[in-house]
Amino acid sequence: MHDGPFLGLQGVHRAEIIGIGPDGCASIIAPDLWGETQVVAQSLVSVDRGSVGRQAAVVLMNDQPLILGLIQPPAPEIQTDGERLVLEARREVTLKCGKASIHLTADGRVTIRGTQLLSRSEGPNRIQGATVQLN
Repeated sequence: MHDGPFLGLQGVHRAEIIGIGPDGCASIIAPDLWGETQVVAQSLVSVDRGSVGRQAAVVLMNDQPLILGLIQPPAPEIQTDGERLVLEARREVTLKCGKASIHLTADGRVTIRGTQLLSRSEGPNRIQGATVQLN
């Protein structure tokens, strides 16, 4: 974690969001404020179950933690040599447009979803796998 003020800003600390309560408030751990003690924080930004595990910038207001914002993860690195584009991530990649998506995970799963799927080929169109299940 981090000791002392966050990014040199006095009074701003780093915390980890560890849960969201039924009232929508975030449970956080801020080691430089309370060690490993879990506390409930109010927030200036929207936090939900997708925020769990994220880092947040926190200040104390009347001795109560207030989340100022979520620390953004680094943007994915995109490499291109002018002839191909490689988009790589450690855990998962999702391409999404409306109701259509292609989802890739590190364990090798590929999920293609859409309201209609079309596969066209000028040559052979092969489906190959250990087993092939239709419907």
